[in-house]
Amino acid sequence: MVLDLDVFRSDKGHDPDAVRKNQVKRFKDVALVETVIEQDTEWRNRRHKADNWNRMKNTCSKAIGEKMKKKETVGDENEAVPLSMVENLEGITLDDLQKLTVNQIKKVRVLIDEAIEFNEKALLEAESKRNSALREVGNYLHESVPVSNDEEENRVERTFGDCSRTGKYSHVDLIHMIDGMNAEKGAVVAGSRGYFLTGAAVFLEQALIQHALHILFRKGYKPLYTPFFMRKE
Repeated sequence: MVLDLDVFRSDKGHDPDAVRKNQVKRFKDVALVETVIEQDTEWRNRRHKADNWNRMKNTCSKAIGEKMKKKETVGDENEAVPLSMVENLEGITLDDLQKLTVNQIKKVRVLIDEAIEFNEKALLEAESKRNSALREVGNYLHESVPVSNDEEENRVERTFGDCSRTGKYSHVDLIHMIDGMNAEKGAVVAGSRGYFLTGAAVFLEQALIQHALHILFRKGYKPLYTPFFMRKE
């Protein structure tokens, strides 16, 4: 969603400086605001000229109609339009046209058509440049938004629960943290992969065994505890 064009128009009661300041807060190109204002001014001028040219074209048709009603001669086809009128085409009035012949007025209308075509191209070019820059101008920031070019100055709005960071530990780290293993003495007794469980780790192992036995018992299995000795035969 782009900003309304009126916010760039001081004659509409708005302050373009507010848009410039907003661009600064966003760390964006302020020149885009100037481009929008310049091209919008050009577009509005061209739009005004287009209306004037169309009115003048209608005035030419009106002048020709009046002369035809009066049955005036159309004049020489080769008779040129006075240079003063050509140079001041935008300022020609109905009174000026009444001094010309029908053929001269037709030539004035041709000049007006050329001016309309030229003006239309300039109008579309200004509109394209204006809209292109307008799309790049950021929307207004809320007054509560912190001004920062990166995330370092972001403000914490609210937190939920314990947001403290904790490290990730392997099972080896965890067993040492609870003093649940003696690997040195285990290696002496049983080799490099041997270890003694100690303290809480012993209770944890027994708890896991009991938990597994209870699950199997509920599924219909019968626990069995074997003797430690066997006959030789």
